Amino acid sequence: MLQQISDYVFMGSLGLLVLSLMLFSPGSGGRSNYINTWNATGAVTDLQRNHDHTKMAAAQHKGLVGLLKSYLFWIPVAGMIASVILSKI
Repeated sequence: MLQQISDYVFMGSLGLLVLSLMLFSPGSGGRSNYINTWNATGAVTDLQRNHDHTKMAAAQHKGLVGLLKSYLFWIPVAGMIASVILSKI
């Protein structure tokens, strides 16, 4: 009985963790936020785009810090730890 409850808790926690990672992923805003195309002439190709690497790095850092501060991340981690402890009992 405890093993089955532990399995359900683990699977629920895993699903919630995947959801939180999808919500807080650095690429969720799209790459168009970090690409300057205002000074490109003619057809815009990848070679003509000006990538703002500092802005991209800052946004990725902000997303990672936001994930680590979020309860939506730590609740599934605690649920996974609890399910492992329940399975050992």
